Amino acid sequence: LAYLQQVAGAADHLGYEGVLIPTGRSCEDPWVIAASLIGATRQLKFLVAVRPGLHQPSLAARMAATFDRLSGGRVLVNLVTGGDQAELEGDGVYLDHASRYEQSAEFIRIWREILARSHDGQSYDFEGKHLSVKGAKLLYPPVQTPYPPVWFGGSSAAAHDLAAEQVDAYLTWGEPPAEVAKKIADVRARAEKQGRRVEFGIRLHVIVRETSEAAWR
Repeated sequence: LAYLQQVAGAADHLGYEGVLIPTGRSCEDPWVIAASLIGATRQLKFLVAVRPGLHQPSLAARMAATFDRLSGGRVLVNLVTGGDQAELEGDGVYLDHASRYEQSAEFIRIWREILARSHDGQSYDFEGKHLSVKGAKLLYPPVQTPYPPVWFGGSSAAAHDLAAEQVDAYLTWGEPPAEVAKKIADVRARAEKQGRRVEFGIRLHVIVRETSEAAWR
């Protein structure tokens, strides 16, 4: 914990906007880790995963609102739809690719509506193929309005549709520039048809050594 606080404090001091907390069975739980770092930082935001099939949307909404209130509006939400098949099955998730995206679309719609309606004390009903809620309500709204920003990545057509319809920032891996350009153009065009605007981010890994030769080696 002391080491994580040191890293988070350094990122905060250096002026980084936020940090991605990794998720999966090879990692510590991201919500517990992020919460443990609120007091060690002042401005730093935390991009924390919600995982349809593991979380329920109403619980995930309460978690996000609680974190947002405790941190003064410093939570970002990373919608994670897929992952390693063996890991998914180990977590009790057996849906195929198409069904996972259907479930994720329902999940994030419910999540967004619960949080957005919490500012006016409203409840929300939804009946879908995979998820349903009746009278879902959040008594303590988040600081950010209407809800903490949602980040998401995926390369399939279903992923691009989900990004265009519901998320705030679309993420891509560090792929060849021409391929990244195609993905951004496609998501942007799909979002425009929905009357929405999506921001974009790219995830790259930087290898740092004392010299260029050592870095390449």
